[in-house]
Amino acid sequence: MFWLNLAWKSAWSRKYSLSLVAVSVCLSVIVLLAVQQIRTDAKRSFSNALSGVDLVVGPRGSSTDLLLYSVFQLGTPTQNMLYADLKRIKEMPAVAWAIPIQLGDSLDGFPVMGTSVDFFKHYRSAGQALSFQSGQVFQDPQMHPTALMQVVIGSEVAKSKNAKLKDNFALTHGYQAIEETVHSDHPFELVGILKPTGTPLDRLVLISLEAFESLHVGWGMGLRPSAFDTQANAQKDLPNVAELTPSELTAVWVGLHSRATVFSVRKAIESLKPNAAALPLMAVLPGVALDELWQIVRVVENALIVMGALVAVCSLLGVVSVLLVGLSARRKELAIYRSLGAGPYSIFMAVAWESFLVCGAAIAAGVMGTQLLILICQEFLLQNFGIQTHNGWPELDAWYSIGMLLVGALMASMLPAWRAYRISLSDGLHPPS
Repeated sequence: MFWLNLAWKSAWSRKYSLSLVAVSVCLSVIVLLAVQQIRTDAKRSFSNALSGVDLVVGPRGSSTDLLLYSVFQLGTPTQNMLYADLKRIKEMPAVAWAIPIQLGDSLDGFPVMGTSVDFFKHYRSAGQALSFQSGQVFQDPQMHPTALMQVVIGSEVAKSKNAKLKDNFALTHGYQAIEETVHSDHPFELVGILKPTGTPLDRLVLISLEAFESLHVGWGMGLRPSAFDTQANAQKDLPNVAELTPSELTAVWVGLHSRATVFSVRKAIESLKPNAAALPLMAVLPGVALDELWQIVRVVENALIVMGALVAVCSLLGVVSVLLVGLSARRKELAIYRSLGAGPYSIFMAVAWESFLVCGAAIAAGVMGTQLLILICQEFLLQNFGIQTHNGWPELDAWYSIGMLLVGALMASMLPAWRAYRISLSDGLHPPS
């Protein structure tokens, strides 16, 4: 304890020079741990995109493609499934609910999803039900025909368009907004704005299936009917809601009474005999497909971790360099230790403890700084990057990194300690002037 106390006082006597090095170590630890924390939280947010959904059903093909366009709205579906297949899936005893998904339109680059009111009842974000910043769910057109043209938008859409309730929007047929493809005949009224979820839902525009179908009645060659009228502002009456049952769907999200039946239901869905105009179906397990998708970005993820680790190593080497340079000016101090009865081994331990204390204190400050930084930036990351961060004790991977940093600090402290040991042996009680 004597030499530990001496090492602490020795470091404190040079607190100004060592504090700069300690700050660099602290910042490098924050970089490394923050990258790992954001990586973990990003993967969790990625997985939460289909929280509570047991199967994603669509036309047979690539499971990755189905997940990309039906969940993340990346790419476009090449083929659809029949609406009649939704009814057959709902009739299966093990199926608790099935949410229809229809894609193809947009609002200033944000994808439009046609679905049912059951979406808001069963969809979960990180296990929590959806909540609204303002407004409410669009009404079921089957129960309220006059509420057909209502829309709910995600938080990112609302922020981008500075939207407020009762605003009117004209949706675009497809993803390129030109005058002939805008559904200007039938504007939608904004009735709800969702809170941020950290999922692709934040970028979605949600309307009912019936509303989605009504927009495309009478379309030809990809152009709205009024594009052929002589009057630019010609209006077309909406058809009766009872006539707006869609014939096709992009995909169906399925929830089961028991997850133990997921494989049997999957087999039953894929074994459904298609009708003459239908395509065979496939049912994808979201967890498996999401893991496959995550492997695509693993190279970037690992590169960030390696960069953070290199920054931490460079900072530890900076501490070693400062202590090694300082030893040349401490020869008289070491000689005084020898005159007081300290052996070379004791001097070795004192210098090693001094170096390790500086690094250890910087690493501890870095761990606390990481949690504080994430707490401060939590709302910013959710609003701007869709990453829902979590505070608390570091994850297991972070503890491994902290352990490796402490081991690295211990090994780094050996270099100046070994140099001090050799100096004390060569100089003895007579250091060079």
